[in-house]
Amino acid sequence: MAAWKKLAILGKGSYATVYLATVALPQECNEKVVAVKSSSPFSFSIASMQKEKRILDSFLGCKEILQCYFDQFTVERNYVTYNLFMECAPYGSLLGLVNKKGPISDSEVRVYTRMLLKGLSCIHRKGVVHCDLKPDNILLFPSSDDHARYQLKIADFGLSKTREDANAEYGKVKFRGTPFYMSPESVVGQIEPALDIWSLGCIVIEMITGFRAWKNLRTQKEIMFKLVVLQEAPEIPNGLSWDCTNFLSKCFVKDPRQRWTATMLLNHPFLYPTCYMRSSSFFSYDIVSHVPFKV
Repeated sequence: MAAWKKLAILGKGSYATVYLATVALPQECNEKVVAVKSSSPFSFSIASMQKEKRILDSFLGCKEILQCYFDQFTVERNYVTYNLFMECAPYGSLLGLVNKKGPISDSEVRVYTRMLLKGLSCIHRKGVVHCDLKPDNILLFPSSDDHARYQLKIADFGLSKTREDANAEYGKVKFRGTPFYMSPESVVGQIEPALDIWSLGCIVIEMITGFRAWKNLRTQKEIMFKLVVLQEAPEIPNGLSWDCTNFLSKCFVKDPRQRWTATMLLNHPFLYPTCYMRSSSFFSYDIVSHVPFKV
């Protein structure tokens, strides 16, 4: 069993608390700084986190997804606690970056969007839907890319669903996610990878403008009315390049079956400003017509 010491609370929710901590591993001489997610004293909290651990294990080696080192049970104040020992993000979250700096440069937005799409592509290939993709769940690490200051990693799979979960819950209306980043189908319980793509579109707008995609809405009720009753997508900001506007339109296609996948979007020319395209077949009809698509 690894010995570890809590240093500070990084975040706290209903089911778990995340600590900044140091851990002494038997095979290493020096202590390691980690983030430890500890369950609350409820049995369902432990079961949920054990499921999260199984999901994280399937992403081992993907640099766009937060890595989990190991898990461990402890007893604290007569309660059994389940702990996940994970990478610690030294630069905080994407939300913190946008709140501090405001709009991010176009070149960095492209690089960060590619990172997120690579992470989503890995997640979806494994049959998992994140279900709560938002800037607060995207963490910042040192980058080896000369065109970006940070390496982005997708974190917090507490609400994630596997293909088996989605099939079992099909047709059940369950509120899952954060309203500002939810898609119309997710509100009524339709869990598919496409809902993560809608969330990505909201995040790209937030990186570009410094404001949430639904910046004029304040309450959950207003957002639900837009999504469920009016079935509207966030307004795409004026003044963007045609490639960027077209990219966002693919994220906000109303029919999730027609919404572009992470793999398809990785080939979109918005991500390659030098006009390099990995496969031009996806874009021939768009570029020739040069008109925005209806969503």
